[in-house]
Amino acid sequence: MAVNYGKKQGSKNIVFYVAAVIILAGAAAVFFYPFGKKKENQEVQPVQPTTAVQQTPVKQGQLQTQPAQQTGGLGQVVSEANNVAGPRVLALLKDAQQCVSEGKIVAARNTLNDVLNMAMEDSLRQQVKQQLQTLANDWLLSKTVQFGDNLCSNYKVESGDLLSGIAAKHKVPYKFLMKINNITNEKSLRAGQIIKVVEGPFHAVAYLSSFTMDLYLQNVYVKSYKIGTGRQGKETPTGLWRAKVGGKLIKPVWTDPETGRTYKSDDPDYPLGSGWIALEGIDSRTQNISGIAIHGTKDEATIGTKSSQGCIRLFNGEIIELYDMFQEGCSELRTVE
Repeated sequence: MAVNYGKKQGSKNIVFYVAAVIILAGAAAVFFYPFGKKKENQEVQPVQPTTAVQQTPVKQGQLQTQPAQQTGGLGQVVSEANNVAGPRVLALLKDAQQCVSEGKIVAARNTLNDVLNMAMEDSLRQQVKQQLQTLANDWLLSKTVQFGDNLCSNYKVESGDLLSGIAAKHKVPYKFLMKINNITNEKSLRAGQIIKVVEGPFHAVAYLSSFTMDLYLQNVYVKSYKIGTGRQGKETPTGLWRAKVGGKLIKPVWTDPETGRTYKSDDPDYPLGSGWIALEGIDSRTQNISGIAIHGTKDEATIGTKSSQGCIRLFNGEIIELYDMFQEGCSELRTVE
């Protein structure tokens, strides 16, 4: 009987191969198991943030997009208002804070200006004024015209325009337009040039008892000045005044009505400082009073005291600033106790 060796040997080979595959697979599983387990464990571990990507929490009331002088100040105002202000004042202050954070300078200005007409503690009112003064650096005293501002606009210079004429149409001194536009020579205007113009006039209210004077553009608060007032027997009269046409002078010749001495601008003891704005009375209390003015002083230690002959004294640098804002025949001053 013939023996079929070929079929029997094939069966053995198949069994051998199957056994070999099982053994190899088991060995591979044993060998690779620790790496697979380690990798699995690594995947489920939470990732810890590094110092470089950690974020500092934003504090309540903190504004992020404005300079610290503005944002920190308003945050402090809101914080104080939480304790001393009524709900309406607090809501408006928070609204102004939000406007500043979004770069809406004019909206913030208008809201804070409305707040000044509301009842609040004097300390809070002074802080609101300080924030308005800070905002004025952006909307008023820079060359930039803020979006939505009805008090400032851009003007395209036409052929034949003079800066003095442009300023007069807007009821502000031309030197003020020179200042905010960085113009060094009023004759350097050229047709087609774009300049910033301001819708005047400026006005002021002097509070005699507190020796302060608040400056406004139309009815929008700008800043406050410390002043000196009339001494006993020469008190500064209360009432309404207007900057007299032809009454703005730099170191005019002046005769002291008490001593009769005449001072010239180059006298070493010239008493009137660096500027003079003559006032004319325009209500029933002031219309017959003459000789009243806003001026500087050689003795700045008298600012904040009753020491003049009835005039209002300012620091010499500040009288020049006001001189460049007050428009003759337009700007008014109200003096109150």
